Amino acid sequence: MKFLRYFTIVAMAVVATVSVSCKKDKDITETKEYLNGTLSIKVPAYLQKGDVVHIVPTGVYKENEADTLLACSWYNPLTLVTDTLRLEGDPATKSKEFDFVVDADTLSTFTLLVYVWADGYYTKSANASFTIVNPALGTGSLRGYDFLSSLSSFTDSRDGLTYYYHNIGGKDWMIQNLGWNGSGKSYGDSDAMDPIFGRYYTWDEASAACPSGWHLPSNADFKALAASVSVPENNAAGSLMVDATFNGSKMWEFWPAVKINNATRFSAIPVGYMVEDGHSTSFKGMNNYAMFWTSDNSGDMAVARYIYMDKPVLYEGEFGRGSMRASVRCVR
Repeated sequence: MKFLRYFTIVAMAVVATVSVSCKKDKDITETKEYLNGTLSIKVPAYLQKGDVVHIVPTGVYKENEADTLLACSWYNPLTLVTDTLRLEGDPATKSKEFDFVVDADTLSTFTLLVYVWADGYYTKSANASFTIVNPALGTGSLRGYDFLSSLSSFTDSRDGLTYYYHNIGGKDWMIQNLGWNGSGKSYGDSDAMDPIFGRYYTWDEASAACPSGWHLPSNADFKALAASVSVPENNAAGSLMVDATFNGSKMWEFWPAVKINNATRFSAIPVGYMVEDGHSTSFKGMNNYAMFWTSDNSGDMAVARYIYMDKPVLYEGEFGRGSMRASVRCVR
């Protein structure tokens, strides 16, 4: 059977050819190399419309050539557009740095992507997530303040931030946490959060942080604050708490023992506190605690008043004046 023999020989030749072709493709794939290092980009955790972030992709190089002109592109999650910053080896597009402009006010979380590659190498990528916020009280990220039209406000001449305040028991109280950036630390290391959550201050910082004409309230001021709505301190928390949301998420968790009515209009929100150990700062208590410094102190300790989510008590405690960072409300 010559035909069958011929067909068999042809079939074997085709199989051999396919095998060689597959082997060549496999060899080509296996000869691809990995770029050295780890691609890195930095973006603040929280941004607001109008912010401009200068992005510098770093940490990746080809072989031992740290200055190799690698190809680079990035994906903008707000415009859904990918932009090539530089072609490989092209000195005309030497810089792979770029400015990311926040031109949207959608209160949501997005992810920015950067890609670096070179011929014969696998692509490396890095991503950074960020959340867009809006500082407008009551209509922006922080909502639940339904009585703003009946309140007074002033602008801090030091940084231009505007604060609402309310007269409670014969004294004007800020109904927002102080966000002055002359000291203290921002939530998420993001300046965009200062007018929303306020900054976190050590006691020494808090003692000098209030605007001119205002001061840090004393422990007695907080006692008078609770007394202004005729409730004992062990049942005063609900009168100080505002049922707020942040970017659509409820802040104070519901507990039957706590009746949130914000009768004082103090408008406490649970933005937690920070603890410093000399080497690093850790954040604690988000959505659980609202903690405020008073002007009372004794040696290395100072008095803070605080609320915990599941108890109606306005607590009083002493904390390290240099090791804890809490919120500040100013009074006059």
